[in-house]
Amino acid sequence: MSDVTDESATAGPADLGVAGFQAAPGETEPTHYVDGGSRVYADWQPPDVTLERALVLAGGGVTGIAWEAGVVLGLRDEGVDVRSADTMIGTSAGSMVAAHLRLGTDEEAFELVRRGVPMTEVGRLGPSDAARYLRAQMTRDHRGGRALVGRAALDARTATEEQWLDTVGFELVGRQWPAARLLITAVDTETGTSVVFDGSGDVPLERAVAASCAVPGVFPAVEIAGRRYVDGGLRSIANVDLAAGHARVLVLAPYPVGAGVRELPRVQAWALRPRSRSHVVVPDARDLWAMGANPLDTTRGATTLERAREHGRRISARVRDLWEG
Repeated sequence: MSDVTDESATAGPADLGVAGFQAAPGETEPTHYVDGGSRVYADWQPPDVTLERALVLAGGGVTGIAWEAGVVLGLRDEGVDVRSADTMIGTSAGSMVAAHLRLGTDEEAFELVRRGVPMTEVGRLGPSDAARYLRAQMTRDHRGGRALVGRAALDARTATEEQWLDTVGFELVGRQWPAARLLITAVDTETGTSVVFDGSGDVPLERAVAASCAVPGVFPAVEIAGRRYVDGGLRSIANVDLAAGHARVLVLAPYPVGAGVRELPRVQAWALRPRSRSHVVVPDARDLWAMGANPLDTTRGATTLERAREHGRRISARVRDLWEG
């Protein structure tokens, strides 16, 4: 089976509901929200003009970061530079990759992954963690399911929020949001509302990334403008539907899973048709062997990155056809 699909995809986001949080006096407006139907949030919309290219970077832990970094570098080795994307969409681990690509600090960040520098002193993703995501996504009330998981995560024993921010903040702390379009997903722990941080308010970039990466029960929720947020992957591992309005969509999905068919990255990419063409890149057998069973295993960073770099080189001609053709 091919590890890249060419799926011409255009429906708008299914449950995406532009617009902002009604901040209390003295608070900053944190973001745009993607769930419609709320009394206090207006609807987020895809761009009102067609943009050319979107790069979607899905969740996947430390090994997911290494895999995405490797694919990006392998493509670059062959002259396909995905940093030219009009929009980058990052979920969980993908938000870290996207932020560094946008800031131009990717080579330094990727080197830390290659060297296996510990990202955190806590955490192993296991069956119970996977069950949380399934529970959040399989309930009829998706937002309610996410809120159930989010609120439970607030009572979990994890590193402190300050420790977590130190962990993910390399080259991000104090940096301004990039001028080029960057969307980072997260979930409100109290309401289950899915959010998109896009730099439109005064949200620190490192907090947006830390929130998006905060796996419930493994890492601490992150406070932004008086609310607490966790992993954007609670809604979808990749949130490909946020790429609506782009002519070409490249998706890197180290763990292309979903609680249901509609949450699968390939299916979300297909739903963008006919206005968008898309490639969904997933690990092959050699990549998966290098990645191992624990997405938080920092010792597998170098091997995973190099395997994925070879993968990126192999698929460069097909990706070039999408990205430049």
